[in-house]
Amino acid sequence: MDLYWDLNETLSRVTKAGSNPLLWLAVKEFAARFGHSHLHAVDAARIAGGVCGAVMYSDTPNEILAELDRLYVYEQTPLVQRALSSSVPFLVSELRNDPRYVGQPWTELMADVVKRGDGLIVPVYRGEDPKAGLIFGGERPDTSAIARSTLQVIAHAAVDRYFELRDGASQPSAKALTVRETQCLRMVAVGRTDADVGQLLGISPRTVRFHIDSTKTKLGVTTRIQAVAKALRDKIIAV
Repeated sequence: MDLYWDLNETLSRVTKAGSNPLLWLAVKEFAARFGHSHLHAVDAARIAGGVCGAVMYSDTPNEILAELDRLYVYEQTPLVQRALSSSVPFLVSELRNDPRYVGQPWTELMADVVKRGDGLIVPVYRGEDPKAGLIFGGERPDTSAIARSTLQVIAHAAVDRYFELRDGASQPSAKALTVRETQCLRMVAVGRTDADVGQLLGISPRTVRFHIDSTKTKLGVTTRIQAVAKALRDKIIAV
């Protein structure tokens, strides 16, 4: 079957999917043509907030996911750090073979098929803000430029449809905190100053204040303490 015909057909299936099972089935069937048998998708804002329940879809069994949630701080792993800093897709092997990361326990986060083979990480951004991340994995996957680019297109369409299905026609998606807002609020929650946060994230203290003010508006509160309290109560962040 012609690749571009298949791409268009899959995009149609994804955008019209009436449920998450149908959505992710369409994504997996397209990824399979490139030798990817494993899929794992996560919500970037929930990872940045340090809360559980960031998984949007995964072929990993639930009991293993629960154990990983208990053992690991995801945002501290090289894979997540890179995905939160750049929208360019990359291979697991690029970091796995990096001398700085060889032997580190983050590799245990990977599915067995990815450990035996390789995985393609596709960060999904909206503007400059990370929205989600997908990991495609296989024992001998096609990692060519055309495979990366077409899977990136499918990933973006799938994330859009996922949030449409999750949020429906109501307003929560419009008021959802961005990854940067979540990071700033979480650091404020543990007592860091705007200057501390800015240094850690590579932004100015003024930009930190802008993000915190934005969280207050979105959460419907007037002070940063109220914003922290509501975010903790609603499990938007964890400390």
